[in-house]
Amino acid sequence: MPTIITPTTIAVAVASLLAFIALMLAFKWRAVVPTNDVHIVQSRKSTISFGSGLDAGNVYYAIPSYIPVFGLTVTQLPVNNFALDLNNYKAYDKDRVPFELHVTAFFRIADTSLAAQRVQSFVQLNEQLGQVIKGAVRKILASHDIHTIMVSRATFGQAFTEEVASELTNWGVVPVKNMELMDI
Repeated sequence: MPTIITPTTIAVAVASLLAFIALMLAFKWRAVVPTNDVHIVQSRKSTISFGSGLDAGNVYYAIPSYIPVFGLTVTQLPVNNFALDLNNYKAYDKDRVPFELHVTAFFRIADTSLAAQRVQSFVQLNEQLGQVIKGAVRKILASHDIHTIMVSRATFGQAFTEEVASELTNWGVVPVKNMELMDI
């Protein structure tokens, strides 16, 4: 006996297929934010931060941005401490004596929303913070002689940190400890 395909059978089959596709997309697009990260999710109308301990929680659906109306743009930033090194950085003292130094700075992103507005990625944030540190190091070291610099390393670490602290607020970043003049 031949199978009769009715409109109801077709409707049930189509509905089942659509439900299956929706379920698969829900599993694929579900994003869980790791403990030390924050995901800043921007939709057409709002920007929300997701992460551990935040009001929005740490789970969202990362619908790709190429999907009209519902697509999202996500910026991922760490909230743990991170180090930035200036290794073999060429500098000059007040008498224009050239030398190379190694400076290490430790930071933390305090305002993730502000940081996400300023940069597109953590790599870009590191590059920009590196430029800020280089400017502070040049400015401070150029007003002292090499002997003073070598003898008073701790003092210069404090001076570097004070110099960059106000500028760091423009990126939503704070220093964790004083920068360290590791080697000259």
